[in-house]
Amino acid sequence: MDKCNILICTPGRLLQHMDENPLFDCSNMQILVLDEADRCLDLGFEATMNNIIENLPPERQTLLFSATQTKSVRDLARLSLKDPMYVSVHEHAKHSTPESLRQSYIICNLHDKINMLWSFIRNHLKQKILVFMASCKQVKYVYEMFCHLRPGTTLLALYGTLHQLRRMAIYESFCRKSNAVLFATDIAARGLDFPEVDWVVQLDCPEDANTYIHRAGRTARYHKGGESLLVLLPSEEQCMVEELNAKKIPVSKIKINPMKLQSPLRKMEAFLARDPSLKESAQRAFVSYVKSIFLMKNKKIFNIHALDTELYSRSLGLAVPPRIRFLQRAQKQRGQQITKPENLGKDSDLWVLPSSDALNSQKFRNTSSSESSDEESNQKQGTRLTQQSLAFGNDDSDSELDVLKVKRRDHELEMEIPSPEENFHQNAKKKVLTKVAMAKKILKKKIIANKKTLFNDEGQAVLDHAKEKVSDLAREYESQIRGGIDIEEAKQVLREEDKYDKQRFRDKIKAKHREEKVKLKKARHEQKKQEKSESEEDFDNEEDAEEGHLDLSWLPDPDKVYPLRDMGAEDSDRNELSHAGRGSDGDGDDYDSDDDDDGDGDSCLEEEDKNHMFQPSKRKRFREDEPLDTGLSLQEDEDLAVHLLRNAR
Repeated sequence: MDKCNILICTPGRLLQHMDENPLFDCSNMQILVLDEADRCLDLGFEATMNNIIENLPPERQTLLFSATQTKSVRDLARLSLKDPMYVSVHEHAKHSTPESLRQSYIICNLHDKINMLWSFIRNHLKQKILVFMASCKQVKYVYEMFCHLRPGTTLLALYGTLHQLRRMAIYESFCRKSNAVLFATDIAARGLDFPEVDWVVQLDCPEDANTYIHRAGRTARYHKGGESLLVLLPSEEQCMVEELNAKKIPVSKIKINPMKLQSPLRKMEAFLARDPSLKESAQRAFVSYVKSIFLMKNKKIFNIHALDTELYSRSLGLAVPPRIRFLQRAQKQRGQQITKPENLGKDSDLWVLPSSDALNSQKFRNTSSSESSDEESNQKQGTRLTQQSLAFGNDDSDSELDVLKVKRRDHELEMEIPSPEENFHQNAKKKVLTKVAMAKKILKKKIIANKKTLFNDEGQAVLDHAKEKVSDLAREYESQIRGGIDIEEAKQVLREEDKYDKQRFRDKIKAKHREEKVKLKKARHEQKKQEKSESEEDFDNEEDAEEGHLDLSWLPDPDKVYPLRDMGAEDSDRNELSHAGRGSDGDGDDYDSDDDDDGDGDSCLEEEDKNHMFQPSKRKRFREDEPLDTGLSLQEDEDLAVHLLRNAR
């Protein structure tokens, strides 16, 4: 800071360096430049700028720049300007805005603004649009809702509560894109150069004509064209157009084509019903817009009582309009008052002023005598009924006709009539129970939110050892309020807690072993039960086989009756069959051939024998896994097998 020649800064950071940085020295400063001078010198920066100017050298050159330059003598005197020269680009021009800027306005009801904005974006998807709104919460809600609706173009939002790095990223992204929509507050109305913006839509009426000029100045920059659209309510049209004309701003009125209007209301209601956080954002946007209208200075343009809040809440997708607490408080402060007249009539002991609206309270005081006399007569009748209803307890008779009759009229009232100031102070003391007050009550009761407590069968709370301390030393240490950490005491607390942790770990391992043993016992029991059932089934099958078949032990041995033939006999039989077949096919001469012919026949037989050896057996082979059903019992099968083995030997 002690080596720079040119310093560009904001007022707050410059004052911080003046107060805290010893290297910063501005005693030899020569030129002071204030960009957006009217904004720097207004009430928002008044204290900061006064402190900065006190630290600056009086001999300097001061330059003020702004599209809406201030001419206030008080502001110029604060800067110690002597004989300032005023240079205006548009001083002798016909209009105070660029000629290449086409400016128009439309009249739109409050509940039709969202539909109009949605239809406008849908019909200008290939253009770069900048939309200005009154509050940050409005920008946030409209951006989130339109992201859900997906109009078909890039959507961005720029408002004051965003972090600085996030704001810069959004600004750079909007500058790079050729077609996009940026929802913004007045934070984007000054000092930002957006290239090639086609449309500037002022969805909410600007505070004054100067704000309008800065908003519209985001387009038609440096010999480039652009269009500006101002959306006004019917109650804002007359005064706002007059103020714009007084500033030499040419604005023409246009109308909306009803054929191009689209309504996303049903989808918005569905999204709000599905997403509670989006619904809360809509409620905050509703309240913030009403509050911004309420806080505007020019009440001729901004009339909060001309707003149809119920229809506006429905246009945002809300089924029920949220409560507007700040407006209710303002109405109560201006509202009901109880006064006492100078002369009390004979028939009345109390004077009750009927509750009037906050707007009509001032008019009520200035009413004519004729109107007041009519009201007095009506109030006397109401007072009589009030007295009769209060005095029925003094009746001593038992007749039902005299229950509401006043017996004494000229007595003095024992109770004192409170003055209007006392009643006002009593009403002021009755505060509305807000969410903040409710939270403070909960904190005083030491109720921990989102705490889950489990109870056993005996009704005792089960401690969560992972979150709560068990040892007395640890609990005592946590209950103490101190600054910093005592290392030795913390080590001792950890040792005590470690004992309980180890014991819990051992119990956990034992419980795990018990579960495993129980599972093994159960598996063994199931296995024994299954084996027992299988053995019982085999025994039942054997008994059924013994009972269901005859005893065939008396039958002869099949090997003795049908002895086995050797392979030679089989070969001879096969040769005989082959010779017989050959003899039947040929003549007798062929059969009684020479020795050569016999030799040829023997060779053929050998080939047939070889082929027969390699041919697969045509006998039916039983699979090894399939048991052979002999029709005998198990014992008989065993005896038969032993007998066959002995004969084979």
